[in-house]
Order: sequence, then C-alpha cells, then structure tokens
Amino acid sequence: MLTNGNVHPMIGDCKLALKAFPALLSRFGGFAASLVFSTAINLLAIPFVIVTLGKDTWGELALAQATAAIFGIIVAFGWGTVGAALVASLSPHERPQMYVDSLVSRIYLFLMAAPVMYVVMLLITQNSPQVAALASVSYILPFVGASWFFIGQAKPWRLFLLDVLPQGLGIVSGVLLIQFFPEPIVFVGCLLFFNFLAVLLGAVGATAKTGHPLKIDFRFAAAMARLKNQKYGVIAAGTGSLNSNLPMLAVNQVVTAALPQYALADKLFRFAVAGFGPVLQVIQGWIPEAGPDQRFHRIRTVAKLAPAAGLGAGILLAVLTPWASALFSGGEILIGYGLSVPFGLILAGVIVAQVVGLACLIPLGKGAALAKSTAIGAGFNVPLMFVLGIVWGAPGVAWAVGVAELIVAAYQLKVVRDSLRSPALTAHNAGNGH
Repeated sequence: MLTNGNVHPMIGDCKLALKAFPALLSRFGGFAASLVFSTAINLLAIPFVIVTLGKDTWGELALAQATAAIFGIIVAFGWGTVGAALVASLSPHERPQMYVDSLVSRIYLFLMAAPVMYVVMLLITQNSPQVAALASVSYILPFVGASWFFIGQAKPWRLFLLDVLPQGLGIVSGVLLIQFFPEPIVFVGCLLFFNFLAVLLGAVGATAKTGHPLKIDFRFAAAMARLKNQKYGVIAAGTGSLNSNLPMLAVNQVVTAALPQYALADKLFRFAVAGFGPVLQVIQGWIPEAGPDQRFHRIRTVAKLAPAAGLGAGILLAVLTPWASALFSGGEILIGYGLSVPFGLILAGVIVAQVVGLACLIPLGKGAALAKSTAIGAGFNVPLMFVLGIVWGAPGVAWAVGVAELIVAAYQLKVVRDSLRSPALTAHNAGNGH
C-alpha cells in the first residue's frame, strides 16, 4: 500500500536492487576473472610440479606454503581479514593514506617474520637452506600486497592486473623453467621475483592519482602503534589460519606418509574456497555501501542464505575430490571419500564463517565477536586434530578441522541473529520503515 503518496518501502527496495544489479554483475565478473585465472594456473601447475620434481618435493613445497600462511598472519596483521570492509567504509580520499600506513607497518612485520620462518623450514622440511630461504620469502611476500585494498575499493580489474596476474605469471614461469632445470630452487625463485613484482605494482596502483600528497611515516614506533587498531582482525586471522594451516603440520608430524594426500586434498579445498571468493568479495563491498538504512536488511538476507551455499559447496567438494585428485596429480596421488567427506564439511563451515564473519559481523561493529569465534574454533581444533590424527590418521585431522569450522560458523550466526534482534536496532529499522 502507499503511504502519504510515497512508494511502499519494499517496492523501493526492489527498484534499488534492480538498478544496482548490472553494477554488481559487472563487479562479480571482474572478481571472477581473477578467480578463473588463478585457479586455472594453480590447478594446471600441480601435475607438472609433481611429475617433474616428485610428489615428496611437491608435498614439502605445499607444507612451506601452509607454514607461510601461518607466518603471514603476523605480516598481514588483520588487514587481509577486515581490511576490505574497512576500506569500503572509508571515503575515497581517505583510502590511499590508510593503505600507505598499513604498508609501512607490514614491511616491518615482514622483515621480522621471514627469518623466523626460514629457521622453521630448516627444521621441518628436507629442503636445502637455499630453497628454504627463497620459499620463506616468496610465500610470505603476498601478505604485503594490496589485494584486500582493491577488494574494498570494488576495483576487480586492478586486483587482477596488479596482483593476481603477476603472481600467476610466477607460477607459469616456474613450471616452464623446471622442465629444463628440474630443481625446486628454480621454481621458488620464479615465485619470489613475480610475487615481489605484485607487491610493487599493488603499491603503485593503490596510491596513484590520490589528488593530494600522502604522508609516509617510516618511524618504527609509529608503525607498531598502528597495530593496536588491528587487534581483532589479527586475532581472527591468526586463529582462523591456525585452524586451516596447522593441520598440515600435524599430518607431517603424526602420519608423514599421508602428507602428499592431505596436501592435495587441502589444495583442492582451497581452490573451492577461492571459487567462492568473487561472491564474498562482492558481498563485502555490497553491504557497507548501502548506508545505514539498508545495511541491516542486507546483512539479514546474506546470513540467511550463507548456510545453504556452504552446504551445497561442501557436498560438491566431497563428491568431486576423489576424481579431481587422480586428474590433477597425473594419477600419482589418489584420495578416497574417507578424506574427501571431512574436507567437504570443512568447506561448508568455512564458507558460512567467511560470509557471516567478514561480511556481516564487521559492518555490525562486532570485530570482537569475530575474533572470539575463531579463538573458540582453535580451542577445539588444535587438541582434537592431534588426538584424532593419532587414532585415524589424516582423515581424523580433517574431521577435527571440520567440527571446529562448524562451531565457528554456528557461533557467528548466533551473534548476527542476536545483534539484529537488539532493541536499539529494532527501533532504528522501525524508524526507517523496515
């Protein structure tokens, strides 16, 4: 019905959604281009690396990448987790300065984290000191990059050209060169060069055409002082990364022979998470840009749809992983349903937690709840993965991770539901006709 000659709010919402749909579709297409390119390059590289360097060497490189993801928590320090939502909430002229401040802080953190990771790599892998050094630097470098900044800006083509493309070219050049020089140092050397190029191009793209001079403060004290504002983001990133990357280290310690199988299952899982990436990236920009009147309505809609999306994706991964493992390893590594099913459960929980945690809790101002949810998950995951790993091997580790991810997702959904039902928010929505 019409009130005072005005269109009913629901009709107005529909008209706004229809107007915004072409822009959202274009944005999704841009983010999808990065996904398709990155996924294709990484998938196609797996059989070449396994066949050329051997599955054990490939397993150790995968272990190095998982280890870098843990040390990358220190380098990214929450910007990679909540940075996109923070950028989307800032005015355009404020964004470059935020990026510059974060870059200076992350460079210092990188210089502290890389040497420590090098020592760890010497202890847990059989790689030579030279390979361990190059792998430590090359795999941590992307955490200094600007991918989260371009996502928050809703600039998918900058993300592709300045970040995803150069990193992909590093993998392509590495695969090509090891066909002539079959040594792991050649592969990680290529990654190092192009990952550094991606960081450099990202910095240029994030700070170009600002319209006003940027203040670059290299003082160490100032760089460290900025970190206190990232405490919730880094806690969430840290515990979340432990939940997803520590299992690889657990498998390496508990049942070393299963490392190649677990590493490949983990890779396919991560490709699936990346496949959902464009949807998450669009949602992260879509919710904050609506303004306070529409923001809560969009959060409610997204939170309702997330569990169905996670369930569907989890079932697909569980069914397709055994087939995909044979295909992408050249028949060298075979994964059964005993391992693929718990990885499907992990994917379902991760998708829900990513959408609800990053796209819903941050706009609601619930960064503390995001950090708490991942800490709760880690509290279950870390001891459980070692216990179940000893009893059931690699599948036991995967089941532990899956249970932990479901706990994280359930807690986050409860926080969103309770927040949207709060008296203050109910009064706000009523005052705006929602």
